[in-house]
Amino acid sequence: MKLDAAHTNEQRDQWGRIAALFVAAFAVSLALAVALHAGPRLRGAPASIDVPGSAMRAVKGRGHVDKSAFVLDAPDTDGMGVISAATPTFDGDEYTRVAWRIESLLPAGVELDMIWRKRERPGRTFTAPLTASDGDAIADLGGHADWSGSIHGVALVLRSQTPTSIAIGGFAARSNAWGATLADIVGQWFSPGRYRGRAAISQMSHESEHVAPMLTVVAGGVGLGVAFLMLRARRRKETVAPWAVAALFLAGWLVLDLRWQMILWRQHAAAVAQFAGKSPDEQYLADADGKVFEIARKVRDAPRARPARILLLTPSTGLRTRIAWFLYPENVYYDSRMDSRATVPAPEQLRTGDQVLLLLYGHITWDRERGVLAWPDGRTRAAREILYDGPEFSLVEIT
Repeated sequence: MKLDAAHTNEQRDQWGRIAALFVAAFAVSLALAVALHAGPRLRGAPASIDVPGSAMRAVKGRGHVDKSAFVLDAPDTDGMGVISAATPTFDGDEYTRVAWRIESLLPAGVELDMIWRKRERPGRTFTAPLTASDGDAIADLGGHADWSGSIHGVALVLRSQTPTSIAIGGFAARSNAWGATLADIVGQWFSPGRYRGRAAISQMSHESEHVAPMLTVVAGGVGLGVAFLMLRARRRKETVAPWAVAALFLAGWLVLDLRWQMILWRQHAAAVAQFAGKSPDEQYLADADGKVFEIARKVRDAPRARPARILLLTPSTGLRTRIAWFLYPENVYYDSRMDSRATVPAPEQLRTGDQVLLLLYGHITWDRERGVLAWPDGRTRAAREILYDGPEFSLVEIT
């Protein structure tokens, strides 16, 4: 019995040593991640330079302040919008990670860049592309040749081929001091993120944009732990115990799985809050593309003949596809090719009884006075108005 108790205690001690080894290796891996992304200072004062959306303004395009956010209602006629953030002048060498908080769903096809100026080189404007990540447009400018010295005149540049509206919650330039870098790494691991109707796996796809993804740090910790076991075994002229290596991999897997479970439970709570107790239409309206469904619902509920072929004409492939999806199983037709390859239908291609939706479409217009669809070259086709909500939205039936 005493031998069995001693054996049990020895096994318990071995598992305890492996657990301690994993914790130590994980801490070393995290410290290495901080060292790779931090600057020379241990602490930054302040840790972040923040500008709320309410302090921003549109330099190009139209926008307004909505509570704590700034809403760009529409870019300029050339498809570009510029939103300026009133930052104090700061040292770019000490604040290398920047983020623009996007409060609304970022439409497909939108390109985001950041521009700034430097006191050391007056009269010049510098630019860097931004990457959209879980509601943030971010960039790590530590290696950018022109992100140094006294930075000011920071602004967000938006480019879009279609009318676009986005809400900006704020701008932040984060210190690259060791303390702030560690806080950013751990904060990104456990930040709740924003659900927006996405699956949990798509939320994790943004982790490649983290300062140091948890998977990388955990893998580094497991690798360091295995390396320690191999070095110790070599010095002692022993073989590495396979169970010890397996235990390290199991510990790493458990850490990642616990975080995965945390994301799943957060997603579950967000989905319940967003959709529970609502009708199908209310659920569609509460989803990320609720505004698209609202357009499709107008067409669905309009006083029109059924069945009929519905022709969708919009400048965006994604918009055509989503409206069609909401209108199925009706007979919906649209050009599924990319916007640059989509063709404009000719008058003779439209059949009597066809219902044509013109949404933000400039190649064909609805002339209410003459009751015709008009092409830029003067061709026309007679039609009857079903719905009209300004020149940007018309639903007509070919007669």
